Amino acid sequence: MSQLIRSALGGEAPADKPVPVELLLRAGALNGERPGWDARSQRLFWVDIREPALHMFDPATRNDVSWEMPAWIGCYALDGDGGAMVALATGLYHIRLDTGTLTPFAHSPFDARRFVFNDGRCDPRGRFFGGTMYLPLKPGDMSGDAKKTPLWRYDGGGRWTAVTDPVAMSNGLAWSPDGRTMYHADTEPKTIWAYDYDLDTGTPTNKRVFAQVEVKDASGGPDGATVDSEGFYWSCIYANGEMLRFDPEGRIERRVPLPVKYPTMPALGGPDLKTLFVTSANHALSPEERALHPDEGGLFALEAPVPGVLPNLFSGDYR
Repeated sequence: MSQLIRSALGGEAPADKPVPVELLLRAGALNGERPGWDARSQRLFWVDIREPALHMFDPATRNDVSWEMPAWIGCYALDGDGGAMVALATGLYHIRLDTGTLTPFAHSPFDARRFVFNDGRCDPRGRFFGGTMYLPLKPGDMSGDAKKTPLWRYDGGGRWTAVTDPVAMSNGLAWSPDGRTMYHADTEPKTIWAYDYDLDTGTPTNKRVFAQVEVKDASGGPDGATVDSEGFYWSCIYANGEMLRFDPEGRIERRVPLPVKYPTMPALGGPDLKTLFVTSANHALSPEERALHPDEGGLFALEAPVPGVLPNLFSGDYR
């Protein structure tokens, strides 16, 4: 018999209860990431990090359009004027979505020969945050703590501020609905942290372990995440083929099996913000394995128990 857990809706629900998961787009993404809902256009934005492009998906028509990038794209943040900030390996750029024009905005705060942007987004006040991962042009040129960098906050005027301790693979960045708690994960040690967050200064403090994730595959761990309107934290567990929903105390409230081994990040969207969109990756597979598992790297959807909250828009001056 499945272990019973208390659900966020006040009833009891079995852990690991299967839920219908729909394949929306067989994208074949090497590294699909950073889905985010745009309520104005009723579209889902997402990126393929390794075949660098920003994508826009229409759930109503299943049409997907993309803007090819000249370098690795880790993440993005939409603005309020029909554009977006995109974090490329070489720095932060503004893109006009109507023309695809890229305008340089700020250099990367790290050595771009060794690191690239990974997960990132805006806080509730519209400040842009970006984390990194180690991906050197010359493999094996660094080791240990030298392969780590902190989470960075963009302060305008080309200035970046480090706001966390260095991590190996920055992921899981999210804020509670009231903006007073920030979440941040490092995939390699399988750890998710929570911080008290000062909305006025954009500063996280009082770091503590929110959750330690167990995975079957040593390459896996907590990847991208989102927070719903009840303050529960949804995390894709890379290489473990599942998504976990944590309550605000860091307890697993439910475990959602997914049809792919390498899910990367969830986002809540749709007209009622109750559709969970999930990106995935296939770069860990050989070409032969990709042919046998064509859904890996796809975009998926399932119904969430409660709505999400709208993504935070970038509020900086990019003109």
